[in-house]
Amino acid sequence: MSSIDKLKRLTGENMPLSVPHPAKKAQIDDLRRRIDDVVSHRRRNAPAFKVKVREDNLREFVSGAEVHNDCGKFFLASEVVCGSCRHGRRCIGESCGFDMAAAALLADNPRIGELTCADALFLDTETTGLAGGTGTMAFLIGLGWFEAGNFRICQLLARDFGEEKAALAHFAGIAAKKKFLVTFNGKAFDVNLLATRFIMNRLPGDPASLPQLDLLHPSRRLLGHRLENSRLCTLEAEIMGLERAGDIPGWEIPQRYFDWLRRRDGRLLAAIFEHNRLDVISMAVLAAHLTGIITAECPDGSIRADDYLSAARLLLKRSNAAGADKILNMLRQRNGADFSPPAKKKLAQLYKSTGQWHEAVQIWQEMTSCPPLEFSAVSELAKWLEHRVRDYGRALRLVESALDGGNDFSAAERDSLLHRYRRLQTKLADGR
Repeated sequence: MSSIDKLKRLTGENMPLSVPHPAKKAQIDDLRRRIDDVVSHRRRNAPAFKVKVREDNLREFVSGAEVHNDCGKFFLASEVVCGSCRHGRRCIGESCGFDMAAAALLADNPRIGELTCADALFLDTETTGLAGGTGTMAFLIGLGWFEAGNFRICQLLARDFGEEKAALAHFAGIAAKKKFLVTFNGKAFDVNLLATRFIMNRLPGDPASLPQLDLLHPSRRLLGHRLENSRLCTLEAEIMGLERAGDIPGWEIPQRYFDWLRRRDGRLLAAIFEHNRLDVISMAVLAAHLTGIITAECPDGSIRADDYLSAARLLLKRSNAAGADKILNMLRQRNGADFSPPAKKKLAQLYKSTGQWHEAVQIWQEMTSCPPLEFSAVSELAKWLEHRVRDYGRALRLVESALDGGNDFSAAERDSLLHRYRRLQTKLADGR
């Protein structure tokens, strides 16, 4: 049996037609007439109407224009922020020459050190969801870059899901002219999301292939010690001196976009555009601030001693002893009045790590000169006296005084001092 015969057999085409019973045939004919009557009645009484195409009023609230490319159309808002414009405490133009070696260290990527600030593309997205995943779309892509001392901002909006591919294609064209990305939490969210959307739209290119300076992580390292959290809005208020008035909270943005899809009211998106715009500018200012801490050359007075100490620790971790020494030498010239006890502890440890024993001992002696005593200062000074100076008597008196002084040591700290006390007694008794 051929394949065609098999198909005919399955569909019943080759089956002999049976003649229905006259009564059954009459029932079928009656049912067909009733169906035809219902259909014809609906057609006669169906109201004539036209589909009304909704026109959005976006341009009344956001300055921009519709852009067409090979992949479709989307909405583009573009502006140039003058370098003399202030963003918090700093002018935009002051941020365009940040140190690239410091940026490479913050990113832990030497490739960035070979580039320039003009090669940077600042990126921030607004999405249909904050959890990510393949169902989440970046409906607004905010981009910024330095241009002749000014800062250009481009915001690409997919006004509906059908415009996503065109917006992504335009983004790819801009990214192709740049050599690295600057983001805030972009490694965990923005860049990976865009890479996924490129794949789903069958577009060439991979944003994740560009070197990236994610400012969230160095912000935590250098400034987290004195901030409630490391959110960008917190950094703006506490570090940049910028207070946003009437800013839309991030958690509200996805629902605003869905409301826009239903109502096409530009007022729903205007606040999102401004939120995204400020995010992009803030990343440029923050990049300059963080690199200024690393190089100890930040122009404003918003950097505290603890910030520099965090930078020195990071430099040592990245095997940059010269950079750490520069910061420590600078701190040596500063008045110690602005050093908190935790900062003094960190500073002494840094001096010890770099072999600057004289400076470390000075801090330990200062910290043990008045109660309440800091355990680490007592322990480190006792170690120095015992192992480097070999002044067992002085080390014993220091430990004995600390144990008898009623200081608020933990049980483990007291046990450690008691162990050292007994060892020092043994060494003095042996006459070592």
